Amino acid sequence: MPRTLKTLGALAALAALVPAPAPAARDVEAPLAGTVTATTYSSSGAFHGAVDIDGGTCGTTNVTTAVVGSLAWNVVINTPNTICYTNLSIPKNEVRHTFADGFTFRVMHFNPSAASVDKTCDRCNIGKASSPGNPDSDIHLQRDKSGTKDTSWYSGYTTKGEALSLSERVGVLG
Repeated sequence: MPRTLKTLGALAALAALVPAPAPAARDVEAPLAGTVTATTYSSSGAFHGAVDIDGGTCGTTNVTTAVVGSLAWNVVINTPNTICYTNLSIPKNEVRHTFADGFTFRVMHFNPSAASVDKTCDRCNIGKASSPGNPDSDIHLQRDKSGTKDTSWYSGYTTKGEALSLSERVGVLG
């Protein structure tokens, strides 16, 4: 019996040394078909730190949560009306998921629809595309932690000017 306890104790000590598995990487796929209009830097040269995708025809194209895998999404609707073809500085609608490591992934700048509610889902519909051609209205994909934007998730996966089809890989959350 004492030998069994020693063996169990040794196994427990070894198990404590084995690192916990890293969280699984998650693909980020285009939330709609469109052209990448900005990534790390905006057209003015200012740091942007996110991926913007032209939203297509205003109010007609569905927008998804973009991240593959079932996640809990919180939806914040600041502008309940459909906003099309405007240069007004308006509050942005967003859907976000906060991961256990403290990073938040956001999809922003969409028009709300009946689908714009908190939910747990895999690439679910969250609303409709807002107006095209307006940098404030492109669908905006952003990963951040404590106010600092992270660009590593899309670096090497997508570039400004690239045409994306729905569900084409934009990046990977690691």
